[in-house]
Amino acid sequence: MKLSQVQRSWKVVVALALLGAGSAAFQVADTTPAAQILTRLQAFYNEAQPEVSYLHLNQVAYAAGETLWFKAYVMNDQSHRLDSLSRVLYVDMVTPNRQVVFRRTLSLRGGLAEGDIVLPDTLTQGVYTLRAYTSWMRNQGEELFFSRRVPVWQASSEASEIGSLNSRAASVAANARKYARQLEANRKPDVQFFPEGGDYVAGLQTVVGVKASNATGQGLAVSGRILDEQGQEATVFTTPALGMSSFGFTPTAGHRYHARVTLPDGSAAEYPLPGVQPAGWLLNVREIGTDYRVYIRHQGAAGAAPTPEPLRLVAHVRGMPVFVGEGKIEGAQTFQASIPKAKLPAGLLHLTVFDGQQVAQAERLVFVPEEQGLRVTLTANKPTYQPREAVTMNVEVRTSTGEPAPAELSLAVANTAGLPTTGTTDATMQSHLLLSSELRGYVENPAYYFRNPTAATHRALDDLLMTQGWSRFVWKELLTDKPTTADFLFPAEQALSLGGQLIRPNQKPVPNGSLTLLQKDAKAVTVGNANAEGYFLFLGFPGQDTTRVLLQARTEKGKSNVLIKLNELWPAPTRQLPMPLLPAVTNPQPEVLAYGQRSRRQQVLERQFRPDTTSGIVLRNVTIRGQRQAPPRDPRSLHSQATNVLDLSKIPNANSYSNIFDLIQGRFAGVTVTRSGFSYQVLIRGISSITGSSSPLFLLDGMPLQDADGLLGIPPSDVERIEVLKGGDAAIYGSRGGNGAIAVFTKRGGSNDEARGPAAGVIVRTMPAFYRARQFYAPQYVANSPKPDPRTTTLYWLPRLRVPASGNAQVTFYASDQGGAFRAAVEGISFGGQPIVAETSLTVADNK
Repeated sequence: MKLSQVQRSWKVVVALALLGAGSAAFQVADTTPAAQILTRLQAFYNEAQPEVSYLHLNQVAYAAGETLWFKAYVMNDQSHRLDSLSRVLYVDMVTPNRQVVFRRTLSLRGGLAEGDIVLPDTLTQGVYTLRAYTSWMRNQGEELFFSRRVPVWQASSEASEIGSLNSRAASVAANARKYARQLEANRKPDVQFFPEGGDYVAGLQTVVGVKASNATGQGLAVSGRILDEQGQEATVFTTPALGMSSFGFTPTAGHRYHARVTLPDGSAAEYPLPGVQPAGWLLNVREIGTDYRVYIRHQGAAGAAPTPEPLRLVAHVRGMPVFVGEGKIEGAQTFQASIPKAKLPAGLLHLTVFDGQQVAQAERLVFVPEEQGLRVTLTANKPTYQPREAVTMNVEVRTSTGEPAPAELSLAVANTAGLPTTGTTDATMQSHLLLSSELRGYVENPAYYFRNPTAATHRALDDLLMTQGWSRFVWKELLTDKPTTADFLFPAEQALSLGGQLIRPNQKPVPNGSLTLLQKDAKAVTVGNANAEGYFLFLGFPGQDTTRVLLQARTEKGKSNVLIKLNELWPAPTRQLPMPLLPAVTNPQPEVLAYGQRSRRQQVLERQFRPDTTSGIVLRNVTIRGQRQAPPRDPRSLHSQATNVLDLSKIPNANSYSNIFDLIQGRFAGVTVTRSGFSYQVLIRGISSITGSSSPLFLLDGMPLQDADGLLGIPPSDVERIEVLKGGDAAIYGSRGGNGAIAVFTKRGGSNDEARGPAAGVIVRTMPAFYRARQFYAPQYVANSPKPDPRTTTLYWLPRLRVPASGNAQVTFYASDQGGAFRAAVEGISFGGQPIVAETSLTVADNK
């Protein structure tokens, strides 16, 4: 690309030493505009303390019935050191139609946790999304969650029978495939164009990034021509298989441009280019020798007198400023700055041009590779092993200068004869931390750019950064006096929390409302108040066991006409990730069937021989006959029996009643219901309380309420039964049950029964317990064991592999009865915050 011949030097305000640079390194007066930008940038990272999460999995694809094992890492986004800001991590698995099907709540210790998900063998085949996030991460949006696509295959040889044995799952799968095909058929491939720096400016040559993808997010190889409105050709372009490339382009004032693209199937389609601006800024960045060379040009409005235009260039890597310069530009001048690559922190270099009014006018992302990366080796003591022979693997982590580096790792050893990788996200700790965790939108196979670095992958990575947006913050919002965390709704959890907002039926907030939180054992009562916007937060739930809590709210004046809108612990996905289709279950691929046979055998043997028999196998076509037993006792109920029970399923038109009190009036002997204004009083005759009160105890799903008003917001359509307790039946509640008790039990539609809300003035939620991870089955052979060894897919999984200060660690495990080639991979993070990825291979001889 040819730039203007008129160039001018910068007045460099700050040219940092680059290594370990921070706000203390600046020698700029606080009153300068450049210093204000840097102050706000540093304030963002100091206040927001952004986190980044990552999951290392034992495999890249799974068969239904297998166990998905994972190790979770949570790090500070700026330093990449293991983070202790949050101590609670949420992991969920989402279906292609955005339904959360599996949930894990994990207790973080030093930013680390481990877990597993048993995938039922009835699970519908498809590409699922695995997500990991903290409550604190939710303040900056779902796009910053860790997410990766995980295909789950129906790999059993019985797959053809699944349609008849599990018609519901087959129907769901068929509908999903039908919808996906319609979506793909109705949506032509997407081709977008991105001028470098942000705009096309008439008469100024620039570079344009192009990205072509299909409905599933997969890149497409296309070719095209750029034409003006009269059909005159301006330039041509092509894209490789990843679907991204770039081309030089000089737009002309007064013209509108579009692209005529030849798609992979031979058809042609047209796509508009962004409009040409008569005036504006251009930012171009080139890697020349040992420097990143930055070129800035500006074109004023037509007819305006040329005047010097102030500008500033700010460059940072994850909020660590590495260059700040300022100057003035006039007419056809081109400003140039050089940023040495040496000692730049690895990751994304963000370059932003500001005008004289502190408005960001152009931005560019450039990747800085790890010049001082760690040297990591993973080696096995032998290339080939006999079945059940001990395997010893050594891990060595050194700095670029040969010094030992302690680290926290996880190790997976899996059979290379695995499932097809259709739909997988090829990601590693390195690619996530240094690239995709900072980008907006879907990145197809980010590890491709790191696995075998070449000139071609370097060019492809630059094209990616020209077509992908950044997610962490927006300069316009950052350069205000408003604190970064002013609008944050979610806490940095040290333990489980319960938060939300008090609102009226018209969705307006209820300011300063009062709240009472009761736990199931009725020994813990917590009171508090919402703030002026109606938001509230209860902290410190230990998570040792599941706990049912009841939350009751009143307005500031004590009225019950308030709704409680709780924050969901597992937020429903709001953005649809592009998902590829897997082949139909009824026509499995040969490699899927072969894998399924090995996997199925492993699952059966695990159930027979391992102590932990938890697995995803669901027995089909089993008929059990025996004596009919009484229905089990409701676990929500503290009492064992009731004096009277009203089953609403046997009450005609029960749902037509306006509230519970109108429903029970006259239906229980000795129970009187009277109305006073908008409230109700209930009296159970024949008993009295030592407290002098005449009101019975009111219970909702086993949780005591402050008064009868707590039941007003529960519609009869949500109620399963109502129980009246008198005398000895209420004795279990002590003095509180001296006047008897009215117990209301709502319908249970599943495990997530707290999702019924919001109801007026009261809501019940089950707080989860921290998940206790299972232990991977890895036998220790001391003699010939008659039991078969079932490990055929994943040979070994070690979630906690600590590399000490010596930089060396050793692991020993045993080969199984299954022969074949295996890939061993470690991932993790050094104590200094550098990502670690290494792999090797080993072979287990067939058991003759």
